[in-house]
Amino acid sequence: MATDSPFTALPDDVLQRVLVGVALDDHDATAAACRAFCDIIRGPQFPALRRRYGFEERGIIILRQGEAHTPHGASVPLEIRIAGKGVVASINEDLIMNTFSSSTTVAGARLFVSTLEPGPHLILAVDGSTRRWSRFATLPLSQSLHCMEWHGGLLYVAGGVGGDSSQAINTFQAFNEATGSWEDLPPMPYACALAISGVIGNELFVAGGIGNNFDLSTLQIYDFTARTWRLGAPLPHTEWGECGVVVDDGKLYLVAIPGRTRSMMVYDVQSNTWTEQQGPPYERTAGVFSAFAHNDRIVALNEAGSAFQRGTDSGWSRFDLADVRAGENALAGSVLLG
Repeated sequence: MATDSPFTALPDDVLQRVLVGVALDDHDATAAACRAFCDIIRGPQFPALRRRYGFEERGIIILRQGEAHTPHGASVPLEIRIAGKGVVASINEDLIMNTFSSSTTVAGARLFVSTLEPGPHLILAVDGSTRRWSRFATLPLSQSLHCMEWHGGLLYVAGGVGGDSSQAINTFQAFNEATGSWEDLPPMPYACALAISGVIGNELFVAGGIGNNFDLSTLQIYDFTARTWRLGAPLPHTEWGECGVVVDDGKLYLVAIPGRTRSMMVYDVQSNTWTEQQGPPYERTAGVFSAFAHNDRIVALNEAGSAFQRGTDSGWSRFDLADVRAGENALAGSVLLG
């Protein structure tokens, strides 16, 4: 790396403005140009500056686990992949990912996933900017098949199947990262597992799911400010195990898995009504394993390795994720990369 440059004569704030728009993929090469560039790009204030001026870039991060165990009983690491960049890290611990719960932060900085046995049921946080993961929390009831959403600095967990029981539960709790503690909140009106969730404005929406002895068509709505539940318009038919996606039009999209309907149900908050739209294309028996919002579009990935996208007022089209090894044991989300 060069140790001297005419740029060293520039004030730091001017040099920051010069470099803030450099594409993320070019950061390493730019930082290697001279000491002045390196100090700015590697400095602690640079990511916040890119966010302030709208230059921070989004990407798709995927956690994948091919099989729970090898034939010899050794665990298979979780791969952390970023579309276009390949494998960026691995979680080399005996952890099995729960593919029925995921969420990103309100700022889109982290992807949360839950784990199953062996050991306690954990919530892992994967940071898109640092490409690192951490043990975020231990699920309070060792539940699975739950909804998990981030809002206002707290991670909310709703319902699921509790511990060793096969019964759906109606518990609702929030984890405070600052204090490292869980808070019990008013329980849901209906116990449910494998429900579909999303946050719109100041409300959490939990749609459908499997209750005890019957499937649900309920829409349970939690007001974060009032800390109360109410019921919205019921779904046109029972649904469970789908992907809940919220985009900037303020609607909840239920992106279907195969085997039942191939339509996508859409909930409009303003009119409290449901409509049905065309779901993503299916290839043979390959169904959607993950769907999420990315750059104001819905992206759906399937088990065959294909991906499709659509805007809020357009049809589905191919989305290029050719370098990503897809599969049913995977979760994906759109995160800020820096």
